[in-house]
Amino acid sequence: MCKAKIVLSHSGKQHSYQVARALDALGMLDRFYTSSYITNKKLQQWLISRNDQYWTRRFVKGLGGSKVSANWRFELPEVFWRLKEGKSPRAQRAVYRRDEQFDAYVAARLKRHHGAKVFWGFQGSCHSSLKTAHVLGMEAWCELATAHVTAAQRILGEEARLQPKWAETIDNLIFPAAYQKRLEEEPHLATKVLAASEFTKNTLLEVGIAAEKIDILPLGCDIEHVPYLESDVSDFPQRPLRVLYAGTLTQRKGLSYLLEAMVALKQHVLAKEVEFHFIGGIQGNTSLIQPYLRLMHYHNPISQTELFKRYNQYDVLLLPTIFEGFGLVIVEAMAAGLPVITTPHSIGPELINNGSNGFIIPIRDARAIEKAIIKIRNMDSDSYMQMRKAARKAAENYSWQTYSQRLEAMLLREDLI
Repeated sequence: MCKAKIVLSHSGKQHSYQVARALDALGMLDRFYTSSYITNKKLQQWLISRNDQYWTRRFVKGLGGSKVSANWRFELPEVFWRLKEGKSPRAQRAVYRRDEQFDAYVAARLKRHHGAKVFWGFQGSCHSSLKTAHVLGMEAWCELATAHVTAAQRILGEEARLQPKWAETIDNLIFPAAYQKRLEEEPHLATKVLAASEFTKNTLLEVGIAAEKIDILPLGCDIEHVPYLESDVSDFPQRPLRVLYAGTLTQRKGLSYLLEAMVALKQHVLAKEVEFHFIGGIQGNTSLIQPYLRLMHYHNPISQTELFKRYNQYDVLLLPTIFEGFGLVIVEAMAAGLPVITTPHSIGPELINNGSNGFIIPIRDARAIEKAIIKIRNMDSDSYMQMRKAARKAAENYSWQTYSQRLEAMLLREDLI
């Protein structure tokens, strides 16, 4: 059987470059449409040689430009407003326009791909393209990088009511009506929906997407770039436990419950035995964090490359997230050998064996956060080292190489190979 050809489309970046590379390696990529990609191989090599941390994020090794259509005009307005105003309403409106205009652009070009069997788009930027794919007799696939918008608004809306003081730190809760409609309808328009986790799948089932239409395809991680050291931890019981939170400081990730647990532990007998380190930008009003700064070590945002290097300075990752379609930081930290404390609203349950390489705790539960931290704090050196090894082993199943194998297996099940 001949391999089917697939048209891939993403208005931004996320992990779509890796998907394109994997499809190309399988001989199945017909065309990859995106808003930004450095297609010149010599320029790619030059940027790599200079160790450029910004522009090397605009391509992936192993995927040249021969099958990539990059139209930078869609992304430039967003980049401009983000550089000028950060995560402002104007910058967010630029994202909505980018997605809608890019979708129309791709939909108009799909008819050129006579030999392609599948159109594969990503949430927010594939509504018109999915419809066009149906008209052209192509399979219409939609991938969700996060969980479904209806569940997001239900869960995060509830969170805003429960924690009104922190509500302003929750972004992407309200969308323009047309964009909201796009997000709601895209999975229903698709012949196949790809979810990154069981949690995301469950949010799709909630809104009536048939189970047989959903495939779980977890993301990968650059595990080979995450240093893992089996260093001596014999001093583990004697020194402070270094707890890391990495990511934007927002209630979406359960920030208030983490801070509540931190305050309780600092009043506990363990006060000097646990350190809390936060790496990331602060969403919303920074004054909300001010009362807690004396209890924490706050570090400004850093690049992913730098974060990879720093993981080994910490002992455990804490992500008590309220709503996370995947949570790539979980895989990254475990690749570095950090046990992870997180919630079922993430990829966590697929990697974490409770008590073996981390802990799954309920959402909105500061006391559960405390208990999990205390359990790790009370471990002896050997038990903690075993937990580190188990974390690394679990993460090894989420490399981009493993992603490619899962992708190939899925395509085989669909009789596309």
